[in-house]
Parts: sequence; C-alpha cells; structure tokens
Amino acid sequence: MKFRNVLVIALVAVGLSGCDGHNMADLRSFVKNSYANRKPKVEPIPKIKPAETFVYSASTLPDPFSPENLKPVSVEKGLRPDLNRRKGPLEQFPLDSLKMVGTISRGKQIWAIVMAPDGTVHRVKVGTHIGQNYGLVTRITEGKVRITELIQGPTGQWVQREASLALAE
Repeated sequence: MKFRNVLVIALVAVGLSGCDGHNMADLRSFVKNSYANRKPKVEPIPKIKPAETFVYSASTLPDPFSPENLKPVSVEKGLRPDLNRRKGPLEQFPLDSLKMVGTISRGKQIWAIVMAPDGTVHRVKVGTHIGQNYGLVTRITEGKVRITELIQGPTGQWVQREASLALAE
C-alpha cells in the first residue's frame, strides 16, 4: 500500500509540473491583443417619461363614513329578525367563509350544496337561514344562491341587503 501511495503522489507531482506558467507568454499576448480593439455593444438607457401629477383633495368630498351617506337598500316598518328562532348550522359562519360547491335537483326541487369552513357539507334549499346576518336563501340556480340578509343600520333600524354565493371553481 505504501508503494501505491508513493506512486499516486509521484504522478500528481508530474502532472502539476506541466502547469508552471513559464511558457504561457504567447497565450497571454493573444488574449490581450485579440480583444484590444473591440468595444462592447451597450444599448442606451431608455428615457423615463415623467408621471403626471395628481392633486388629491379630500376636503371637497363628502365623508364616506357619515350616517347621512349610508343609504339602505330597503327599509320596511317592523322589519326585524326573529331573535327567538332556533339558529341553523350555517348561521354560525360568516357568509364570505361559505362556499357553494354544487347543486342537486329532484323534480322541481333544487338544493345547493354549501361547504362550511370546518369542512362539513350542507344541503340548502329556499327558505334556509344562512350566515351571521340573519340571511335567508331566496333563490337557487345552478351557479348561484341568492340571499337576503337583515342588518342593523346606523340609526338602529333593520335593513334588507342582497347577497349571494357563487359556485366555487
């Protein structure tokens, strides 16, 4: 084994002796002279067009959060949710967290398949309560569930608001 190690070291030494660099003057002059007269092609920097200035003055616009600007969709006298009604399983979730995943129909009856955030799947028909804003399913089509919600306006009156769940893709 000693002989083999000595042989490997000798071969490496002989191989490295050819890379001493004394006879590389012609290679260095070739590299120096071959690219001496060439200049790199650099495209000019494109001119930047200045952006148009815009002055935003909110003092002339009405306050979007003032109660005068909140216009209810429809207000009916005596409109209020039934607070004594037993809540359904889909009323514990916000409407934007529910996903419509399909429909089922038998004869003229159509149901929407709605998935809750916890992964449970529910069958919904017209008249089912859904969402946290006292939503009531009013219409079901193959691609959408229409819902009428009851929300409390800024002055305390109950207001109807239209919402929908679209078929998730």
